[in-house]
Amino acid sequence: MRSRRSISDIVAVVLLIVIAIAAAVIIYMWLSGLIGSVHTSTSSMQVKLEITGGNVTTTGGGQYTVYAALYNPPDSPSTSITLGEVEFANGTLMCSQSISTSSTIPPGGSAIFNFTCTGPKNVPVGTPVEIVLVTSQGTQVTYSTSIVSASS
Repeated sequence: MRSRRSISDIVAVVLLIVIAIAAAVIIYMWLSGLIGSVHTSTSSMQVKLEITGGNVTTTGGGQYTVYAALYNPPDSPSTSITLGEVEFANGTLMCSQSISTSSTIPPGGSAIFNFTCTGPKNVPVGTPVEIVLVTSQGTQVTYSTSIVSASS
């Protein structure tokens, strides 16, 4: 009888260890899910700024004036523009302008954004380009257009 009793003691200890490990795994999975849901809720506050229209004009000589109409949807946080770029359609940088003072665009708000930059002198009118704007949160927004002459 003594030997059976000691086997049941060993089985009881093993069962307690298995239950403790299972409880630890369940708690870890629950906390991982909780942390994951917090991360998902903050990512829903990402900037969703849109460029609704824009153009790039040139008078020749490598001077380019960029015009962009912006819309910040209601479910997007307030933002401002910190950098404006013009890129060729293949992604090569043509010119850029750092923006030190820019007005904040509130959720549901619109704004007109202009900047001038200097780039290559021999880019023909009609060349496809992309307007790239970088927000204060680091989000890049692009708009495809082509270069037009300022005299047209």
